[in-house]
Amino acid sequence: MTKSIVLLLLFLIVSCSQKNKEQIVSLPQKVTAKKEVIKPETKTDTAKTVLDETFTDSTQVGIKGKFKLTIYQFRSDDSTYVEIHLFEKRNNKWSIKQKLEYLKDGITNCDAELTDFNNDGFNDLTFQSSVAARGANEIRKLLIFDPSKKEFVLMKNSDHFPNLQYNELLNCVDAWLVYGGSSTVFLKIEKDSLREFAGVSLDNNEREIYTIDKKGKRKTLKKEFVKDLEVYTRYKNYNPLTE
Repeated sequence: MTKSIVLLLLFLIVSCSQKNKEQIVSLPQKVTAKKEVIKPETKTDTAKTVLDETFTDSTQVGIKGKFKLTIYQFRSDDSTYVEIHLFEKRNNKWSIKQKLEYLKDGITNCDAELTDFNNDGFNDLTFQSSVAARGANEIRKLLIFDPSKKEFVLMKNSDHFPNLQYNELLNCVDAWLVYGGSSTVFLKIEKDSLREFAGVSLDNNEREIYTIDKKGKRKTLKKEFVKDLEVYTRYKNYNPLTE
């Protein structure tokens, strides 16, 4: 009888000890499981990008039939930008040749245009990047197509000169700046920039005709008072003066 009681007590002691061990072992498992359930919150980017405008051409850019141009204007919550994709046809498939991206204002359309600005027989690209003087000054970025590189080259200061156009008479680029008066500015394409070499400025019945050399030195050719001067006049030539 005593032996049975002793055995029973030993069994109870071992059993309790085993339960305590199980509790001790299981405790970190529960903590670990709890840590795995609690995860950091993942923030979702709520910014949206919207396609505003698309322009595509494969007949007027580069060599006809060998190049294709696609332009996208995108708008996001904090910016508006333009993506330019130039493709070249290789083995009857369009391959990306050049990809460019530029910020622009959020007011104007891209309004892409293809025009030859340097009289080399290849159309160049402009797109509207901004507007000033209550719409009188249209600001465009000018990209010249380089047939040797088969890609566009941005004229870095082109958006400094509003209302750009090709001047057939002087075989150059001219710009028209409108403010309280106006100025016609004549420009040469040099590498990746436009260099001003002459101009006509009109302001308060005063007209000035000037030239600028390659070092930036300005020389007045003629300065005169003109009664009832129409200050919003664009000129085709500065010497002789031609409207």
